[in-house]
Amino acid sequence: MKSVYPMLRYFLFEKSIYRTILFSYLLVNLLLLLLLGVLSIRDSTRMITDEIIKSSNKVMEQAAQGIGFNLEETKRSLVMLAGNYATISIMTEKSPVVMANILNHERAVAEIASGIYTFQSLISDVLILGKNGYVNNLDGRKSLRWDYRFGEQPWVKTAFNAKPQGNFFSVGVHKQDYYLEHDISRYNQPTLSVAMQVRGFGGEVVGAVIANLDLQKMNGMFERNAYQSGGNIFMIDENRRIIVHQDSGKIGQILDIEGLNTIDRNRSGHYTAKINGEEHLVIFQPTDLTGWIMISTVPMSEITSQSAPIKTNLARMLYLGIVLNILISLAITFRISSPVNKLLRTLDRLGEEDTLYVKTRNYRYRELNHIGTKFMELMDRINLLIRQNYLSRIALKEEELKALQSQINPHFLFNTLQLLQTEIVCGNIESSNHIVVSLSNLFRYSMRQSEELVDLKTELDHVKDYLYIMNKKYSDRIAYTCTIADPAILHYQIPKLILQPVVENSIRHGFGDDRREGSIQIRASLVRKGLLITIRDNGKGMDKNSLRSLRQHIGNSDRPTGRHTGNIGLYNVSQRIKLKYGDDYGLRIRSAEGVHMTVYILLPVMTKDHMERGDRHEAADCG
Repeated sequence: MKSVYPMLRYFLFEKSIYRTILFSYLLVNLLLLLLLGVLSIRDSTRMITDEIIKSSNKVMEQAAQGIGFNLEETKRSLVMLAGNYATISIMTEKSPVVMANILNHERAVAEIASGIYTFQSLISDVLILGKNGYVNNLDGRKSLRWDYRFGEQPWVKTAFNAKPQGNFFSVGVHKQDYYLEHDISRYNQPTLSVAMQVRGFGGEVVGAVIANLDLQKMNGMFERNAYQSGGNIFMIDENRRIIVHQDSGKIGQILDIEGLNTIDRNRSGHYTAKINGEEHLVIFQPTDLTGWIMISTVPMSEITSQSAPIKTNLARMLYLGIVLNILISLAITFRISSPVNKLLRTLDRLGEEDTLYVKTRNYRYRELNHIGTKFMELMDRINLLIRQNYLSRIALKEEELKALQSQINPHFLFNTLQLLQTEIVCGNIESSNHIVVSLSNLFRYSMRQSEELVDLKTELDHVKDYLYIMNKKYSDRIAYTCTIADPAILHYQIPKLILQPVVENSIRHGFGDDRREGSIQIRASLVRKGLLITIRDNGKGMDKNSLRSLRQHIGNSDRPTGRHTGNIGLYNVSQRIKLKYGDDYGLRIRSAEGVHMTVYILLPVMTKDHMERGDRHEAADCG
């Protein structure tokens, strides 16, 4: 017994790989069982829901057929009255109606009315109303109040004035307050009325015959199916007003169910909605009368209660599955633990041979802590080597960047001083002064070590000073133009001293000792990847082999040697850009022998935080 408790404590309470395997296996299988149960309940609920929908649709279809048949019977009765010569003659009498003039006609109307048997149809009564004030019903006005003003009632006005698509239409639900009080079955009770207009001999509307339908008989057609002990089947009109309901108190009320306005009244269907805070299944079915639909509502709680036996059986299966999974997972865990212990013993022997310091780390699990300790020793050493190598490469790159940035070809200083001497000897005071100013600007700009980034405008001014001096050497035969697509580009930040080496390369290798006139064009514009600066000359250019070799050496991280040392300026500019911004930026060169050489410098777009919008209006002329 004493040996059992430590074993249980080891497996159940310590964070070990054994417990992880055990609980993981149990969790996976438990989730699978739960998933199976959820799917079973969902499918069974769906099947029950489909059965309820079929049953409700069947009941509503039967009710719709019954109502449709009775409405056709009612329509035939109204057609007989509305189209009878006697009815039309009575309603065309001038108001006030003289009873002596219509007695013969009323006898004919009474004969037709006697043929309408209310117990054979939905008809409770038929009102014969004329615009001239004539009033009659099936019992010859015996049950009607003699002083009731029918012509002022909204439902009567609807019957008189409506312009229905067909001659047979509904006038809605109203209270039968026009019957005498002793007529208990009808007095002040709600009724649903359908009407047919009576037209005179000239086609004008002279009145209407209105059939009051017996709502109790209509309710009898809506039998409740086996699944609807808590649901309802009822009918609404085109205005969502309840016209048939098992609860007579709700007749005439406006039905407020979520989603009812979005349904297609010409097609049957179903959806779920909340009624009085409870989820219900809403089933709808159209009728023969335009705008009338039948609706069945079933609480979802009734549907889900049908799956209670399935839930009970599922719980039993779940308990049995847990017990079986515990037994199976224990067996599997013991089988897996044997090779894991063997691996740990091997790692322990490896640790005894290694003299490195062992660092204790917590990996949550005892077994993984052993493995992690051995590998952490190796990882610490590897990380140390990587860090040392990384720092040394960073330091090297920084030194290379400083060296590249400080490089400037010094030989042109001698040429400039010689040019200055010549101008002084020749007495060109203004030109001499300009050369001195430009030279001082060049050295002042180069010696400003604090700035790594400058405005494009500042860099272009530096190129302008350099070109002024070099152009004097070439007797003003080099034309210089600068085009800026957007004045705002002049304030973008670029690395210092990247344009002058390219211009110097164009003069040195493009023109050399050639005495013909030349041109250097500088253009700056924004492209998709950033800021593109183009420097183009019409000098000697390069053949395809030389261009291919130059591109290869500029793209190489090693310094150019041999015949490419003359292009050290292009190499320095390219390496500075790549070191600072990465391989996506740098130089691209195109050339045609004897035609041109074009250098494209691609830089990321960088602006000063304090750049003012007003600077956009500066002139784009580079001078």
